[in-house]
Amino acid sequence: MDEKEFAVIREIANNHQPNQRLIARKLGISLGLTNLIIKRLINKGYVKISQLSARKIEYILTPQGFAEKAKKSYHYTLKTIMAIRNLKNRIQEIIISEYKNGKRKFAIQGNNELAILVEISLRHLNLEGLEYINAGSGGLPNDNSFVILNTEENTSENSNYNQVSMVQRLAELGVE
Repeated sequence: MDEKEFAVIREIANNHQPNQRLIARKLGISLGLTNLIIKRLINKGYVKISQLSARKIEYILTPQGFAEKAKKSYHYTLKTIMAIRNLKNRIQEIIISEYKNGKRKFAIQGNNELAILVEISLRHLNLEGLEYINAGSGGLPNDNSFVILNTEENTSENSNYNQVSMVQRLAELGVE
């Protein structure tokens, strides 16, 4: 099952009596492609049709369709967990590199998902003397011995601090 088929199955499962126009609009695909995908799903046994009236059709997921949706969701979840684990490992590589250069104090700058992941990565490092704070988007510590782990895409350099652009460094390392 490809991604578009999975998206159509998700829409059928999540919407009460969806029609092809609604599915096409929600997924951002053409009505013709939606029709083709639904026919393919019917042929595979994932979806069945129930005629409600002369002009109204109901799409219903079959038990096989539900099983395929669950399997695909499970694999997507595993893939996402592995990607997050890989990202956490890369973040830890960056921090360990700074630690090996004698840095012990870190301040996380930014209020986003990357900042949360940086904090989790720091929390799971068991390095002697390692300290960190979460500065969010606000004030940085007055102590310039901190390494600023900036998690924002557009970073502004502050010459008073040693700064690491996490977005740039992760891009350089290449995150799978």
